[in-house]
Amino acid sequence: MPKPEPSQAQASHDPARPVVVILTPDLLTATFLEEAVRAQGGEPVTVSTPQEFVQAVDRHFPVLAAVDLQTPGDWAQAIARCKLRPHTRHTPIYAFGSHVDTETLRRAREAGADAVWARSRMAKEWPQVVARHLRPPVRELAGCQDPLPKAAARGLLLFNQGEYFEQHELLEEAWRAEERPVRELYQGILQVGVAFLQIQRGNWAGAIKVFRRGLPRLRDLPPVCQGVQVGKFREAAEAIHQEITRLGPEGLAQFDTRRFPKIEFENPYPELED
Repeated sequence: MPKPEPSQAQASHDPARPVVVILTPDLLTATFLEEAVRAQGGEPVTVSTPQEFVQAVDRHFPVLAAVDLQTPGDWAQAIARCKLRPHTRHTPIYAFGSHVDTETLRRAREAGADAVWARSRMAKEWPQVVARHLRPPVRELAGCQDPLPKAAARGLLLFNQGEYFEQHELLEEAWRAEERPVRELYQGILQVGVAFLQIQRGNWAGAIKVFRRGLPRLRDLPPVCQGVQVGKFREAAEAIHQEITRLGPEGLAQFDTRRFPKIEFENPYPELED
């Protein structure tokens, strides 16, 4: 069966659309998976070797990835590598293979795939999987209706002043003090702030890595949480991530840091603004 051509798929990538990376050596399988992604408004990037898979996950920051277990080469190492690194571990990986080849399915689970399915189940449920990850349901987190803790409010004020190193310290303090999942609000924002700091310092690789740790934490939060306009901030941060990804390390100096967004939020401690 003819192989898909990854170079063509990557060349046509639209950075404004969420990416799904697909690893398969089979053209018919690739066509089916790609059509489902496009139907949901996503952008498929198809590759045919495990090495290209790792490179594509690195390059495109996908919201989802699929691995055909019939792919020649060490796909298990490729899955494990993506799952071990902080800036790619959040990418959900769905592996699929023959339902009778239980040993291969077991290896995929051990490598760290988030789901390991028979090919028949993948064929049936892939469109729903794509829809769910391209438009994730909003998580209703305990604590989102509470006011911001004081350390977090101080951190956001510093963020808005462009003090990206100092905001990190205070939001991390709030994160450590909060045991509920709402703590991801603080960690996601502080990591985006650190990405902005890395852009200021001209560190493209560092900015990309921290963006890709922080943005997934914000992606399925409510539009407003603890009085913070999370949705607006996330959209602005995602646009900056997309732009510096396109610019690359050589073009990072072209980015205008005056475009860094401020965070809109209700401050329950007006004395902090004096």
